[in-house]
Amino acid sequence: MNEHIEKQDDIITGIIAGSMKIDSIEEFKKILEISPDNPALLKIYADLLVQKNIFDEAAGNYKKASTLFTESGMMLKAMVSRIQEWNIIKSSGRECRSIYFALREIKSEEIPVYDFFARMTYPELVVVMEESEIIHLPAGATVIESGDEENNIYFVVSGTLTEKPDYLSERSESGDDKSIEKLVENQFFGNIYPYEEERLSHSAIETLTGVDLIKIAKSDLVRVCRKYPNIEFLIMELCDTRSESGGKRSSQMIRATARYQLQTKVTLKIFPDEDDQNLLILNGFTDDISLGGACIRLGEKYWAGSSTDMVGKNVKILINIPKVSADLNVLGKIVWRSEMSYEGRKTVLIGVEFRELTGEDLEFLKKHSYIGEGEEEMIYSLWESFVKK
Repeated sequence: MNEHIEKQDDIITGIIAGSMKIDSIEEFKKILEISPDNPALLKIYADLLVQKNIFDEAAGNYKKASTLFTESGMMLKAMVSRIQEWNIIKSSGRECRSIYFALREIKSEEIPVYDFFARMTYPELVVVMEESEIIHLPAGATVIESGDEENNIYFVVSGTLTEKPDYLSERSESGDDKSIEKLVENQFFGNIYPYEEERLSHSAIETLTGVDLIKIAKSDLVRVCRKYPNIEFLIMELCDTRSESGGKRSSQMIRATARYQLQTKVTLKIFPDEDDQNLLILNGFTDDISLGGACIRLGEKYWAGSSTDMVGKNVKILINIPKVSADLNVLGKIVWRSEMSYEGRKTVLIGVEFRELTGEDLEFLKKHSYIGEGEEEMIYSLWESFVKK
């Protein structure tokens, strides 16, 4: 009995690894009866259905695989399955909210690639996924030659690649290979930022095993960023993580607490340094918020004057929650201020560090506040660039 189970497990492992291929739908269904909730198996079965032109059933299996991958925290694989579902159904009503919310619940800040996607608004995540191309390559394939122009960014969904710096190509095969890096699941490559610069690859990147990649063209990102400038900011930060510490995430980029892109009106009461000075009252919108603090957008009217010397001031924030006709008062301190320009309009952003915000308060805000879509999509999420915890 144990030998039979072990044989079944070997078959499933072989199918997922790519060393075993099943071309019969009936045979594959029997395998699925053994492991009906294995997302990797469901995705491969959906691939087979596409080859057989059975598109409706394939879309259903891609959707189920995406849900199971999401529940398991395998976010890139979940995104790939959802994109493949979209490629089949060709519907205008594309949806990926389960992925969007899961990215915010897991510790995405520990993985730069997850952090990149987690800090997007929902419309931004949808449009980036729509521009993504899914690529499968066998072992021994060349993805980028040394000297190629960097025109794409790639996310490693599964498998292993090697990154060989160009100076090693001049050495003999017996030379030192310690500089050859491996790229594995949830890593990325492609030095595409700044967009306006022509960059040539200083490495040759090849597949060591069969790999699945998400590929996004720089030209598509440039076009998308005209409407969603926050994506350019996130691309800049993501590319920086590969240039620092050998591609590892620098400690200053890791957030102390998860941030949520909750948008709601706020009133700031800024306390003066001296008793004889007046209390300053400003209005704005939250861009994102966590237990530790918030990024608040004041808008064009505060470009100069009253907001220029606010850093370091104590503040009381009245957070408006219109869905339940309630307000929340939080004390804090303004720790940074930034000036941004968007479509010819100037905007002031400030970062507030909270003195006290309970987990219950944050959950209440998450439940009843507006999550960025529509006219309020311009999220910059600049907290990490100014506050290093």
